[in-house]
Amino acid sequence: MNQLSTMKLRGKLTLLGLTIIIWLSISSASVLVRLSGASAETCAFWRLLFSLIILFTLLKIKNNHGYTSGYTIHHFIAGFALAMHFLVWMHSLFLIPIYTSTLLVTLYPIYSLIIEVVVFSRKPRVIQVAGLILASILLGVYLGVSDIGFNLGVFEALLGGVFAAIYFVAGYHVRSRLKEPTTIYAIKVYSTATLITGVVSVASGVEIIPKSISTIVYLVLLAVIPMILGHTLMNYLLGKYPASIVSSISFGEPYGAGLLAYILLGESVSIQQLILGSIILLVVFTTIVKSSE
Repeated sequence: MNQLSTMKLRGKLTLLGLTIIIWLSISSASVLVRLSGASAETCAFWRLLFSLIILFTLLKIKNNHGYTSGYTIHHFIAGFALAMHFLVWMHSLFLIPIYTSTLLVTLYPIYSLIIEVVVFSRKPRVIQVAGLILASILLGVYLGVSDIGFNLGVFEALLGGVFAAIYFVAGYHVRSRLKEPTTIYAIKVYSTATLITGVVSVASGVEIIPKSISTIVYLVLLAVIPMILGHTLMNYLLGKYPASIVSSISFGEPYGAGLLAYILLGESVSIQQLILGSIILLVVFTTIVKSSE
């Protein structure tokens, strides 16, 4: 094996490893929210705020203060979209079944691809398009979603997916084209999202102050695992790969959440779900690795 082949193999293995870490991390969000006992708004606000504290600490350790300059409209768009993604999607969970909301919101890799094609004139590979479509169909079968009627909850879940797509595409522009470091980019975007989430929550009369130490612990875990090891690593990958490729990891989130709920909460998982979920992961991981070549 020559040096070029070795480097390509190493790159694929690194991408696959990061993909697995991100998948497990974002899959933990729903379980941690359930364990926290806090409202959706409380979880959204504090996971963002604690993430900011962690990232600021990392910058302090690196003695890097570049986060104070270079704020652009793209940072605002990404931060606004992230905040609205959290708020409208989490609200939909109280209006429609969780599995229906999950399917509708995780369609955002397809929206991301559409935006990339229309706005950036990107020409995706056939395997990526086929993989996204197949993953969407398999996820619908896995969740057992059928006969979806249009109502406010469905609209909010779909809108949450659109905002997620905007968040990731904006991130791709800043990370890959403007070459902004991951930590600095994440601080600017998370700051905007934290402010917007806090203002909306307070204006809505939602109490966002944690009620117990255990709740605070789970809110910190929400920041460390799904936010830092999930979203922030996804923002890192956006510097190398298009948003539609990176965000396709989300198709595996319902299966990952189901496995973690089985392990940590004792919820049941059927053999059919295990098989379908494994196939979804295979499709997702194959699509990501092949599309990144």
